[in-house]
Amino acid sequence: MRWFRPLAIGAALVLLGRPAPAAGQVASRLHVTTPYPSVTVAPGEEVRFDIDVAAPAWTPVDLRIAEAPEGWDATLRGGGFVIGGVFTDAEGVAQVQLQATVPTSARPGTYRISVVGSSPAGTNELELSLRVSKVERGGVSLTTEFPRLQGPAGATYRFDLELRNATPRDAVFDLQGAGPPGWQVTVKPAGEELATSVDVEAGGSSSLSVEVDPPDQAEAGVYPILVQAAGAGLTAEAKLAVRIIGNYGLTLTTPDERLNADVAAGKPTEVPLVVVNDGTAPLREVELSATNPTGWTTEFRPETIPEIAPGDSARVVAVITPSEDAVAGDYVVTLRATSAETNDEVELRTTVKTSGLWGLVGVLLILAAVAGLGWLFQRYGRR
Repeated sequence: MRWFRPLAIGAALVLLGRPAPAAGQVASRLHVTTPYPSVTVAPGEEVRFDIDVAAPAWTPVDLRIAEAPEGWDATLRGGGFVIGGVFTDAEGVAQVQLQATVPTSARPGTYRISVVGSSPAGTNELELSLRVSKVERGGVSLTTEFPRLQGPAGATYRFDLELRNATPRDAVFDLQGAGPPGWQVTVKPAGEELATSVDVEAGGSSSLSVEVDPPDQAEAGVYPILVQAAGAGLTAEAKLAVRIIGNYGLTLTTPDERLNADVAAGKPTEVPLVVVNDGTAPLREVELSATNPTGWTTEFRPETIPEIAPGDSARVVAVITPSEDAVAGDYVVTLRATSAETNDEVELRTTVKTSGLWGLVGVLLILAAVAGLGWLFQRYGRR
């Protein structure tokens, strides 16, 4: 008899104290369960429960929220939709999610949500307990040891922040930062380049990196930066500041931007110069200096400029005196303007020309030679 063998095996297992295995481990009746049926939440927070529905394989299960506090928004979701039932899979288990939003006006206390499942395998009710606590609000914080940084406009400023999740549940926080118009603020988890959100476990923390890039021509002043982390119905903010002390820039040139001059040996020649402040911060105590050919001297009037405001310029005269024995030709004089923060230099090509007196002497010598030759021809030419 074929029916006798399975019966005998089952009887033998019972006698040995071991239960007979269920085929595929499928539940014999309906079960609606969740790993964490009791949680603590805060007013205004959104909470999610992962619910397992177990029933005999290929069994339709109707689901409904039988009880929820007045004014609370509670829905059952699955596959991205609001649902009213599931169909258990071949393993006999299906997963759905209960999503509930706690009103901001909810008072401290314990609230109940009931989910009921109905199927041919029976009916089962899941009771969820939510304890609303005012203490939990504000349980997310953003902190830093150095909320204010300073430097020039061309620099990039980096802040290190800590995001702490003091709530009783894990949460994903969206990160964003804002600064003045034209400023670029980037907020990301430390060690990441492209992430714009971070997952922080309950009671844990995560390190954030904030990069602030101001415009190159930002004027001196203090600029506010706001960083936000939003998640689990809560928002944490950090107020930072960057103090721009100015961008330093200096240009040394001539009024017509020509960098050449004609000079005479042993004689001083005045060369006009312009020192331009093309930065965003004042330049103070700008000193003028030069590197000369051997035996040459260069003096400046004035030698030091007390201050040049951003966008302004100052006039300077360089007095260049070649050596007495300088021969005709081209020479290079390096002119330099230097402040405590920056400097600039130009090479001035100078051309030494022979004196007009020597030219006249040369002409007279030539005329004298010609006259002498003419006298010789007149006296001895007939012989």
